[in-house]
Amino acid sequence: MKHARYPQVCSLFLLLCVLLWQMTVPVSAGSDAGISFDDVPITSWYYQSVQHISEEKLMIGTSEHCFSPEKPITGAEGLVLLARVHANLTQNPDALLTQSAADKIWYQKFYDYCMDAGLLDETSSAILDTSMMQPLTRAQLLVLLSALPDTAWTVCNSIADGVIPDVSLSASYAEAVYRAYRAGITVGVDADGNFHPDGTISRAEVAAILIRIIDPSMRISVTLPANEIIVYNALGEKAAIPPSYKDDYLAHGWRMTPPTDAFSAEALLNDAVLSPTATGYQALDDQIDAVFSKILTQDMTTYEKVKACYDYLVSECTYGKSPASGNHRALYRDNPYTLSESAASALSLFTVNPSLSGDRGYDYFAAAVKEGALEAYAAMYAAELFDGMTGWCDHYSSAFAVMMRRIGLPCCPLYVDSKLGDGYKPHMTVIVTVGGVDCIFDPQIEAVLVGNTGKNQHKRFCRPISEMTAEYCHLEDLAFCRMQFGTFCCDT
Repeated sequence: MKHARYPQVCSLFLLLCVLLWQMTVPVSAGSDAGISFDDVPITSWYYQSVQHISEEKLMIGTSEHCFSPEKPITGAEGLVLLARVHANLTQNPDALLTQSAADKIWYQKFYDYCMDAGLLDETSSAILDTSMMQPLTRAQLLVLLSALPDTAWTVCNSIADGVIPDVSLSASYAEAVYRAYRAGITVGVDADGNFHPDGTISRAEVAAILIRIIDPSMRISVTLPANEIIVYNALGEKAAIPPSYKDDYLAHGWRMTPPTDAFSAEALLNDAVLSPTATGYQALDDQIDAVFSKILTQDMTTYEKVKACYDYLVSECTYGKSPASGNHRALYRDNPYTLSESAASALSLFTVNPSLSGDRGYDYFAAAVKEGALEAYAAMYAAELFDGMTGWCDHYSSAFAVMMRRIGLPCCPLYVDSKLGDGYKPHMTVIVTVGGVDCIFDPQIEAVLVGNTGKNQHKRFCRPISEMTAEYCHLEDLAFCRMQFGTFCCDT
C-alpha cells in the first residue's frame, strides 16, 4: 500500500518548525533509505515500526540521532499524532505544513486541524485538558485515536467481550481498547492479553500502533481464550472465572493483577464497597442505632467503625447466659421463609459436621440454615445480647454480624470448630468477605484473650482464614451460610 508523503521542503522556516517539533513529540529523522537513530538498534522489536513511521513523517526524532523509544508521550503529542494520522489516511498531507513560527502554542495548528475535522469530542477534550503536558495513559491514547475513520479499524481478530483481562467492560475506554484489539492494532503487553490501561505508553509502542493503523499489512492476529480469566484477591490468591463474572468479581474487590503491597486489614476494609442493610426488625435496629450513636462518628473510616463495633462488644459484653434469652424467639418462629430453587438445591447438601452433631446451639444453627432462616436466627441472638449485654458466642457473633451489615460489609455468622486446649469445641464466629478474602472476626474469643492478658491485642480481628487454620477448622459450610445472609427478611 502506498501512502501520501509530505513533500520535502528546504526552507529555513520549516527547519525551525522541525526543531520546534523535536522539542515535543512525534518522531523520526529517517529518510526513505532507512533510519540512523543511535538508540534504535536493528535488533529491537520496534525497529521496523520506527523506520516506517519516520518515512511517513508521522513522528520525528527527539534529536538528530535519538528517537527516545522508551520516553512516554504527552497529551499534546497525542493530539499531533491524531492530526497527522488523520491527514495521512485522508490523503491530505499539506494540511499539517502550515505551522507558523509566530504561533505561541506549538501544537495550536494541530489542535485547530482536529477541531475542524471533528476529531475531538467531550471525552477526548477532557483527556487533553488534564494531560496536555503530562504523559498519556495507554487507554487515553486509544480513546484519542478512536476518532479516526472507521476504515482504520477493520476487524481482523475475533475478540469476545470480557476476555481482555484488565479491561472492564464498564470502563469508559473499553470500547476503544476492544476496537483496537479486534483490528489487530494492539494485542496487549503479555501472553495473557493484558492491556495495562493506566500505564504510560512509550514512543516505540506508539510507532507500532500508528504504522498498524495506516498499513493493514502490519497488523497482528491474536486469539484470546474466552473460557476463563484470572483474578486476584487482596492476598494475591488467584481464581479462574468465566469472563462474564469479571465485573461482579471486580465490584467485590478482586483485581486483575496481583497486589503489590502486603495484606492490610485497614486498607482492605477502607477499600470495601459498602451496602448498608438494616434487619427490618425495628426493636433490634433501634438497639443498633443507639449503640452507633455512642461509638461512631461521621468522620470515621470504615476500618475505624468496624474496630469500634468490635471493641464495644469485647469490652461491654459479658460471657454467660443471656437474661433476655427467649424474649425474641417469635422472630425466628413466626416468620415465613422461602428459598429460591437454586438455593434450596444447594442447601440440600448441607451436612452437620460430625464433631458438632448433638450440640444444641449448633443443631439450632443448622436447622436455621436448612430452613433459610439464618438472618432471623442472627437477629434473634443479637437482640438478646443488646437487651442484657450478656450472652454466648452465638450472641457475640450474631450481634457483630448485624452491626457489620448495618455498616455495609458483606458477612455472615458461621459455626466452626475452635481450638480449645488440645482439642476443638463448637463455636460461632463471623466471616467478613472483602476484596475476595474471607476474614474471621471473633469478638467473644477476643474477650477471653483480653481477660487473660488485660489488653485487647485484636488477635481475632480481620484475620484471613488462611492464617487461622490452627485455631479454626470445619469452615466448609461458609458458602451455604453466605448465600442466604445478605438482605434481611426479618420484618415482623
